[in-house]
Amino acid sequence: MTTGQVIVAGSGASGLVAALAAAAGGADVLVLERSELLGGTTALGGGRVWVPANHCPENAGDSAEAARAYLGGLFPARYAHLTEAFVANAPAMARFVEERSPHRFAACPAYPDYHPERAGATAGGRCLDMELADLSAMAPQARQVRVPPGYLPMTQAEWEGWRFPGRFDWKLLRQREAAGLRANGVALAAALADGVLKAGGRIETGARLTGVTTGPDGAVNGTVNSTVTEAVIDRGGSIERVPAAAVILATGGFDWDEDLRREYQPEAQRATAASPGNTGDALRIARALGAATDNLGEGWWMPMMAVPGEEVDGTPYPRSLIRERAVPRQIMVNAAGRRFTNEASPYNEVGKAMHRADGGGCQNDPAFLIFDEEFTRRYSLPGFSSGAVPAWLPRAESPGELAALIGVDPEGLERTVAGWNKACAEGVDPDFGRGGNVYDRYGGDPEAWPAPNLGPLTEPPFYAARVLAGTIGTKGGPVTDATGTVLTEAGDQVRGLYAVGNAAAFWTGDAYPAPGATLGIGMTMGYIAGRHVSASLE
Repeated sequence: MTTGQVIVAGSGASGLVAALAAAAGGADVLVLERSELLGGTTALGGGRVWVPANHCPENAGDSAEAARAYLGGLFPARYAHLTEAFVANAPAMARFVEERSPHRFAACPAYPDYHPERAGATAGGRCLDMELADLSAMAPQARQVRVPPGYLPMTQAEWEGWRFPGRFDWKLLRQREAAGLRANGVALAAALADGVLKAGGRIETGARLTGVTTGPDGAVNGTVNSTVTEAVIDRGGSIERVPAAAVILATGGFDWDEDLRREYQPEAQRATAASPGNTGDALRIARALGAATDNLGEGWWMPMMAVPGEEVDGTPYPRSLIRERAVPRQIMVNAAGRRFTNEASPYNEVGKAMHRADGGGCQNDPAFLIFDEEFTRRYSLPGFSSGAVPAWLPRAESPGELAALIGVDPEGLERTVAGWNKACAEGVDPDFGRGGNVYDRYGGDPEAWPAPNLGPLTEPPFYAARVLAGTIGTKGGPVTDATGTVLTEAGDQVRGLYAVGNAAAFWTGDAYPAPGATLGIGMTMGYIAGRHVSASLE
């Protein structure tokens, strides 16, 4: 392989694990981050990581065989070799991260897989949260991690105990903030960056990978047996070409490129919680080298809510609707005023329902979360305290009046609310089965009657929050083999070029198996790629 450094483009968890694995194997590693802050989309998210058959005692009954059975019918069969690579290497990745960074996993024994009815599913233990991380004990550069709006340093176990904003220990959370204690994706990204720096790797912010050249003469060719020779880097407008032994693309997807989204993504897409730097860099670089691409029409779907004036890097940034959809006293409706899905189901499934043009979906129509006054007192919207209702939310004294305000069919919403209230009184949702499985119930209110996910809309005023079809990451990009090496249309390797995380063609198809699967799979492929790079340089 050509001499030079190993360039990792992107400082999310997938790229940082790749960098850590390569540096731990003796490679000269440089991580490039186009933003001034580290962490990418990882730092903006929950930071949980899905690892089947992991080393935590709470997962002792799990096995690789169970994971294979669970994933076998979810992921496309043509990528079975990549599914196998994930299952075989994920437990080792988790142990490696703990050995080489300050990150410490904590299992979520009650957090179920997203499809609990499938063979091989578990009711908890595969999803790994983390112990609190002390950023003050990390390398100074590792602390320069982006922080999402409304961030709280709260563990998953604490959320399970507190559940609702009125019960949060706000004093404790503010003390943690002041002391530099962090959780969630902020902590994961910082800990991995700290591991990279202490393994001898370097991290450079404000530096963007814009191209890769291959071949003995440095020409872009993408031909059979082509090999990476140089990386093209934009440092604040100054373009430099540097020798590269390998390049690992970990720049995320193309969520913020309007042209690519318009070309490939479902028409309903309106928002994204991905890092604003995710503009398709990896896709363009790989295509210029003749890479095969796949899964461009898929994403990690998420229903979202825009908060006026809320931004990340100067760009409007929405909040994800996750827990709010599972509790009582709310429903989601389309322009006809009808429910169109089980609101408590995994966000990826709700996102797919929003894309459907038939069967009562809302592909070309608005969707709204409708809730009553009791919802605001007990549960609240994401990032708001109990009882804090934003002044900009539409409200009215009856469902019909509310419908008229938001452009929804009044008679349709009145009928839907009446039907929902009747279902709640009977203790079962006959239309979509909300509350009918362990995953639904996990996100609900354990103290609610008659069921954790059921509760009528009876207390005026009634409110409506516009729900946007969104992503937490696109899934399309260059196709790779089981080492993470990018493949051409002819199936040949572009030697020394790797793609991991959302920068690669995520071979999961339209599936989202469990909480933390995005990071679990991306970090595992980063681990595999980083180890393969360092072994290739020996």
